[in-house]
Amino acid sequence: MIRLLALILALGLAAAGAAWVADRPGRVEVEWMGTSLFLSAGEALGILGGGFVALYVLIEIGRGLVSLPRRLSRRAADKRRERALAALGDGFLAVAAGDPGAASRAADEAERVAPGAPLTTLLAAQAAQMRGDRAAAEARFTAMTEAPETHIVGLRGLAMEATRAGDTAAERAHARAANAAAPQIPWAATAAFRAATAERQFEEALRLNDEALRHKLVDRPTWKRRKAVLLTALAKAAQTPQDARRKAVEAHGLAKDLVPAAVLAARVMAAQATRRAQTIVQTTYRLAPHPELFAAALAIGDAQGAAARLKRAEALAALRPEHIESALGVAAAARAAREFEAARAALAPFLTERPTQRVCVAMAEIEAAASDGSEGAVREWLARAVRAPRDPAWVADGVAFDEWDAVSPVTGALDAFAWRLPEGAATTPGPSIDLTALTRALPAVAPAGEPAGLPRAGETGGAPGGAARLPTPPAAPSVSERDRAADQERDTLTGPRASVPRAASPSPS
Repeated sequence: MIRLLALILALGLAAAGAAWVADRPGRVEVEWMGTSLFLSAGEALGILGGGFVALYVLIEIGRGLVSLPRRLSRRAADKRRERALAALGDGFLAVAAGDPGAASRAADEAERVAPGAPLTTLLAAQAAQMRGDRAAAEARFTAMTEAPETHIVGLRGLAMEATRAGDTAAERAHARAANAAAPQIPWAATAAFRAATAERQFEEALRLNDEALRHKLVDRPTWKRRKAVLLTALAKAAQTPQDARRKAVEAHGLAKDLVPAAVLAARVMAAQATRRAQTIVQTTYRLAPHPELFAAALAIGDAQGAAARLKRAEALAALRPEHIESALGVAAAARAAREFEAARAALAPFLTERPTQRVCVAMAEIEAAASDGSEGAVREWLARAVRAPRDPAWVADGVAFDEWDAVSPVTGALDAFAWRLPEGAATTPGPSIDLTALTRALPAVAPAGEPAGLPRAGETGGAPGGAARLPTPPAAPSVSERDRAADQERDTLTGPRASVPRAASPSPS
């Protein structure tokens, strides 16, 4: 509509101009090369206008002829681009559909019409991957690493190929290179961090963890937990007590429920800062009861003698009175202080149903050390320990271990260890509970003085469930007919004795 109005306006102006010229007649004389030409004003204006139009047409024709090759080339390029885009679209759709034949044909077509284009190279690499041609795929991805715009894509492709080939070293090298070039990319940051932890490069892992937080690739709780575990591992390997103390205390501050950090911090502070060490143990025990915390608490220097250690154990157990670790810790300390009734009372709530292996062994130790204990009672508890449910252990990736570690020996993952029941988990090679061996290890009456079963500073013992080993007497005690009859009656009620795997016995890190 606007164009029509503009055309009407232009025609109106032209008509008005023509009328204006017609109302003012005149004559134009042109003399050129001895010839004179007389024209009216209208004729002169018409010839002048026609000349301008003819000149414009000639100029446009000349421009068209000059630009014709460029326009033809551009049209051919547009056609090639359209063919390339169509081939790339078909190729990536074939890759998504899992059709290697169609993907290869589309990649060949794309390389014919658009050789060297980044998407063409990527499609060719993916088609080679689908065909199982590792050499061709690696060649394509390597070529992509040479261009800045496809450098990261090429490194990721090479890392994926290394993963498929089982080349862990190459995979980690490509991941680290990608992370160095673009630390904000999630996959590169994650892969580089896993590589550092799997190789136990904890200083590098700390740096990568901080970098991931800076680029908002992890949330703050995850960052804190990672840092706490890494600092605990570094504290275990520290060369000086001061360095170990600093790292362990910082780790405890970041993750209050991290038992190894609290245990290590309490031990390195036990001699001087006893009050601070007790606070650390109590804080963690309230969140995550663990036998190693009891051992660390009893190792703090201001607890002298069995009575003082029993008092310390009772104070720690009061933080979680309902937990089985509280009962076991108090029972062990009471047995060491020869308070056998208190030891039995501590374990009594856990004897009603099916006591665990550690509870059964603890009762056997109490009966062996008590003056009123009997050989039959010791054997009764040892026999029950053979078939008793297992206790929690350090489990990582389905395998139970005696000690905590920052990195899983199975997969190399950080913070894979958890203190839990190893039900359905494989166990590390080790002896099962043996009734005869335990009978020899527990004499009917313990020697006077402090029993050998009391956990010393820095240990929780080597018997199942953290119970310490007692001295072996020269010969095994005899078994009375009454005890044999009791064993037969028990087998009748509960089934034949079975050898169960040894419960993991955690030792302080």
